[in-house]
Amino acid sequence: MQTFPNNDINEIMNIEGNDKCFDCQAENPTHASTINGIFLCEKCAFIHNQLSPQVSQIKSLTKDQFTPEEISILKIGGNARFNNFLKEYDLKIESNIEYKYHLKLAEYYRSLLKAEINKENNPEEYNQLINNKPGPEIGLQFMESLSADHLKKLNQQPPNELIQDFTNFTNKVGSFFTILGNKINETANKFGINQKIEETRAKFNQGVKTFGENHPNIQNAATKTAQAFTTAKNYTTETFNKIAESPTVKNITDTINNKYNEVVNSETMKNFEKATSEQYHKLKTNIMNKKDDNVNNINNVPQEPNNEQANNINNVPQEPNNEQANNINNAEQNNQP
Repeated sequence: MQTFPNNDINEIMNIEGNDKCFDCQAENPTHASTINGIFLCEKCAFIHNQLSPQVSQIKSLTKDQFTPEEISILKIGGNARFNNFLKEYDLKIESNIEYKYHLKLAEYYRSLLKAEINKENNPEEYNQLINNKPGPEIGLQFMESLSADHLKKLNQQPPNELIQDFTNFTNKVGSFFTILGNKINETANKFGINQKIEETRAKFNQGVKTFGENHPNIQNAATKTAQAFTTAKNYTTETFNKIAESPTVKNITDTINNKYNEVVNSETMKNFEKATSEQYHKLKTNIMNKKDDNVNNINNVPQEPNNEQANNINNVPQEPNNEQANNINNAEQNNQP
């Protein structure tokens, strides 16, 4: 979760439910409706800014200053509390923004938050609101303070599934382009082209708005398709988890583990390991013996004689050559009588 300059806002944003846009569930909201006590993304905050000040008042969490009263309303309110309040009237959180915040139940909720933070000074007003909570037949009616033209406009947009799905989808698309715009803006800061990037982001937002206004059927079809895929994915995941955790699968797993352990610890496997070890040592011994024989053969190779041996060899009587043999024969003949 991102960090905001105001420490009170940081503390409130850590409350469960406040880390997403109340209207479209986009991550990391950047704005707050100070009289409704909820947190919104930039796209939904833009829509709230088109509403009258008695219905919603928007402030940036990073750029604007909050009064002590506004901080108190955000603390006692929050996304989770308002969502639970709407559920009491069976009103979906994704309902059309224009419709949802102009109902008497929303008007009552805003008055309740304000009275709650001032109940020490004016307990009668707070108690009166607690004791006169509007029922479903009253709460789902439009505010009495609306002009005739505004009331006519709202009556032309009944809170059916088409409008609810259309609003949810367009809000999410707007959040996507908001995030994309922020990334582009970071790049612009690095390269000094902020003006061009701002123009590009404005065109993106205008394109989304125009598309949503002119193509509600396409938006609704895309939303229904996305919901169908989500439902199928969730069903597949749940089914797989059920199968994986079922007694049958666990029994199969246990059986496989037991069979594996039986094979590993069996006499056959032990004998195999023993025979393998013996063959290894036998092979190793044969290799070592062959190595010793080769060393002995090398030691038995004839070597050059040393000096003493060479002298003895030179002193061995040799056969006389032809001239010496003739001299010997002549000497023998002269000595005969």
